[in-house]
Parts: sequence; structure tokens; C-alpha cells
Amino acid sequence: MNWDNLGFVICKPDAVYLHLEQEILSFLRQKGFQILACKYVTITPDLCKLLYWDGYRNSPKLWELKSEFFHLGESLCVLVQGTPQSPYKSVSELISQKWKGDFRPEKVKEGTVRHTFGSMSRIFNLFHSSDCTSAAKKEAALFFTDKELGRSIYQGVSCLPKQKKKRNLNLDVTDIYFRIKQQCIQASSIHPEVKRKYRNYIDEKHYQAMGVSKSEKEIWLYKTLKKEYRKFYHVIHEDELLKCITDYEGFKKIDYDTLFQVFAAMDLNLTKWETCLLKTTMLNF
Repeated sequence: MNWDNLGFVICKPDAVYLHLEQEILSFLRQKGFQILACKYVTITPDLCKLLYWDGYRNSPKLWELKSEFFHLGESLCVLVQGTPQSPYKSVSELISQKWKGDFRPEKVKEGTVRHTFGSMSRIFNLFHSSDCTSAAKKEAALFFTDKELGRSIYQGVSCLPKQKKKRNLNLDVTDIYFRIKQQCIQASSIHPEVKRKYRNYIDEKHYQAMGVSKSEKEIWLYKTLKKEYRKFYHVIHEDELLKCITDYEGFKKIDYDTLFQVFAAMDLNLTKWETCLLKTTMLNF
């Protein structure tokens, strides 16, 4: 078994939630890779630790969020085969360095998986791939038995999508943020005329966000939030909730469990996907 010709990739929970996994597999086939094996798995915190712990050892909050993200739903783990292309020494290097795309959406290159299918944040970025041969061998063994790997190398498999329930597949951090902000403004005790101007401002920005690409939305929201904070600084500081969700310098200190309880008390109920995406975005500010 020549692992230089093999690669291990994961269509992450957001890709599966958005029904993108078969399109991602088609993308890989078009680039010359054969799909040898695939398996739907819910990646537990323990498995997530084996995959990522070294990179998050010094960032406990981001680590917790990474674990929460992977536990939102199933991932599709995939073993692929291909031929390395110079200057890449292995299939793993080829996929990781040429076809995966940067983990930061605003820096992702056109033509990569993450650009083509629209990654949203540093964690909600659709696709994982092992970056070298030794990593591919180690990571594949977390999800496939030796028997499954051996059989796949010689026989290959067809990977059929699961039948999925119909549901709202909108995952848009700007839509989530502005929906929250409108209700928080409405519930605040600020002067009615200022409240009206503030809500109109948020409506305008919400409309502008519709024209922003997925890969740019996180950085666009950050810039918009800075302008909003300057424009309504005095109003924001009159209301604790508005201050909490607008003062970006304090986002890393927020107790999100308490914040979401406050939202629920306002009948502002977010799905587990929305809460995780919102935290992912706010912790990156």
C-alpha cells in the first residue's frame, strides 16, 4: 500500500448539513482523484482531539468551539487515490496545498474547494485534508479499520448520499447577526427616535450584506461592526445587551451560554448551527 498515492479528506459537518458532500467528491474526481472509501461519522470531542489538538493547545476557547462544531452533525470521511504532481511529493500535499484552500475565507484562492463551495469562517470552512503522507495514514486509521482500508485499495467503493430531511439550509452569519441586532434594538430602552434611526441603519446594512460573497462576509461584518460601534457608541453604552453584542473588543470575554439564554427569553431562538457559527465569527474579531 503506497500511501504517497493516497489522501484522506473530510467533508465537515457544515458541508454535509448544506448537502455539498457529493459536489465536493465530484470536484475531486474532476481533478483526477479516485474515491476509494467513504463513511459518515459524527466526530466526537475525543476524535476531534486526535485530529487537531496540537494546533489548538494554546487556544482553549477555540478548541472548545472546534469540538462543538464537529459534534453538530455528521462528517463524511473519505479515502482518495491519485498521482502526485510536481512539485508535490504526495497526494496529501497536492490536495492540501493546491486544492483545499486557505482556512481563512478572506484569503482563499479561486478554484479551491473552500472557494468553490463558499467557506464561511476559520472553523466553518467545509473541508479538511491531511497535509502529508504520515498524517493521512494516521488520520485515516481513526475512521477506517485495517480491513476496510485494505478492501478499499483493491476494490474501491461507490459513495451514495444519505437521504436527508428537508430543512432550512441557510447558514449566513450576517443574516443571523442582523436578525439578533434588530430584536435587541427593539427590546432596548433607548429613545424612540434614536431607535428608529438605528433600526433603519441595520436594515440598510442587512440589505448590503446580500451582495457580499460568503468568503468575504466575516471580514465585511467586522468592518461594518466597527463603523456601527463608532456611529452609535453613546446609544450602545446605554444598554447592556447592545453593548455586549456590539463592542467587538469584548467578544472573547462573553459568556455565550448566558447570552443565548437572554436571547431565548426574548423569543429569539437560534438553532445549534446558528449559535456555533455566531460564536465562531465573534471569537475571531
